[in-house]
Amino acid sequence: MSKKNRTTNWLKRHTKDPFVKQSQTDKYRSRAAYKLKSINDKFGILNNITSVIDLGCAPGSWLQVLKEYKNISNIYGIDILELKPLEGASIHNHDIRDTVLVDKIFFDKNMKLDLVLSDIAPNITGISDVDQGNFSEIASTIEGFCKSRLKSGGTMIMKYFVGSAFNQTLNRLEKNFKKINVFKPESSKKKSNEIYLICMDFKD
Repeated sequence: MSKKNRTTNWLKRHTKDPFVKQSQTDKYRSRAAYKLKSINDKFGILNNITSVIDLGCAPGSWLQVLKEYKNISNIYGIDILELKPLEGASIHNHDIRDTVLVDKIFFDKNMKLDLVLSDIAPNITGISDVDQGNFSEIASTIEGFCKSRLKSGGTMIMKYFVGSAFNQTLNRLEKNFKKINVFKPESSKKKSNEIYLICMDFKD
């Protein structure tokens, strides 16, 4: 199948996707909003918190969901891609691996967050070992961020694709969090091996 035909077929499937249609009705920037909503319905991660950061936040649908919770007064977003401003969210165009720039977004150098979110996915090559290596590297970067900015007892949500490095990443996370759940939201495509790691009760 030619690249043009693959693209056409993808567009057809995308426009028929019920979550895409719903996101347009609800004025969310992407269908990913329903993944975060589903996670919260299951685990209540957005209740009783005041501060959160979304790593890899473009195009901003998770930030839109966060803004719906009046208890969350500090909302930060970071992405290497530029995105439209969103009132009530502090958005920064940085690479999350640049710890110097990332630290500068916080007025309080000692500020700790209740929740760290990441919907980051590397560019998929189709080569399993390469893709898993890239996911493992992202996970390691997010873990490092948590060690400097997540409160003791805090929560981290991270997207991951199940593969050869999954158990290794899980074992590493278990050293930093007391409880980890593996969750696949209804809005995740059934054929995808995408899951979310719900990492709770951070060990500071």
